[in-house]
Amino acid sequence: MKINNDNLMRLLASDVEPKISIILPIHPETPQIEENILNYKNLLKDVKKDLELNYPRRQWDQAVERLENLLLDRQLFSTSKKALIIFANNEAMEISRMEHQVLPKAHVGTTFLVQDLLLPEESGADPEYLINLSRDRINVFNMDSLKEVELEGVHSNFADYYPDFDANANLNSGSYGGKNAIYHGHRTKSEEQQKDQLIYYQYLDRKLGSMYQREGTTFLLTGLPEVLDVYLNNYGNSKYIDGVIHSSMLNLSHREMLEKVNEYKNFETVALIEKIKHDLHRADNQECLISDLDTINFALMNRDIKSLISFNDGTSYSVEHNKMLVQYILNKTNSQVVYSKDAAVPSMSAIVY
Repeated sequence: MKINNDNLMRLLASDVEPKISIILPIHPETPQIEENILNYKNLLKDVKKDLELNYPRRQWDQAVERLENLLLDRQLFSTSKKALIIFANNEAMEISRMEHQVLPKAHVGTTFLVQDLLLPEESGADPEYLINLSRDRINVFNMDSLKEVELEGVHSNFADYYPDFDANANLNSGSYGGKNAIYHGHRTKSEEQQKDQLIYYQYLDRKLGSMYQREGTTFLLTGLPEVLDVYLNNYGNSKYIDGVIHSSMLNLSHREMLEKVNEYKNFETVALIEKIKHDLHRADNQECLISDLDTINFALMNRDIKSLISFNDGTSYSVEHNKMLVQYILNKTNSQVVYSKDAAVPSMSAIVY
């Protein structure tokens, strides 16, 4: 995984110590916001105790002030993400929002704890929107909150795009007008609906493609399989499509939608982990796999490493491994962390060219 946040990269590159990491699980439901804040206060208390015992105040006073100010931001603790990881030193502070569950942890020392940034479920930017596609309309949801929103400049139904369209017209006689053409009868209503569907989908493809070109906006498409197939047969290779769920999200509760999206994300994570394991097995057969930390570091200095994979059980944080991971992030080397119950002792492997 490569991190594209320039501010975070500058903080990770900083030599200023102590370096503070606060790893906070988040429960987005409103009644639990207070619990999130209380958990953060307790972790911050641990951080301050560690700082006071081991470092002069002048080395951490500004960092603690920034961390204390976060308590004023209630919205921070109500995000739909599953965790927050907060990095800080006396120079700056950065917050990363995570897609996976974590155990609470506070760490003060010579390195930031970055391994959670490199998990497969964090390997790419989430699509900004979920679009539930129907034959003649779309319903758009913000991916972070899963609340329904409008896409500015995009007609959410065919009737708005074709304001003169009469859905109840007798299509076997007479004619009706559209925005760009005049159609005459002599086709069945079903045939006309199919034609209108393709016209609307062509319009959506143009609009969504334009949003991707301008802002890099991507979308997770959902809908009934027979509806999605029509769209994907024509526009399935479009870069703005970041994923597909062959199921309609309409009439689902917020919790049910969240379960569907999480199920999709979990499937994607499992697929990526299997690919990582396959790549490791192939590299081992080709004698391109190294596992000794000193040898890995030597290969890194010679820029011989194609990708790096760190394994642990997800409950421990090796300072040595995290120092190496920070360096790999800064060198923009492809790095992945895999949590496995079988990896009780942290290990690291590198695929060399």
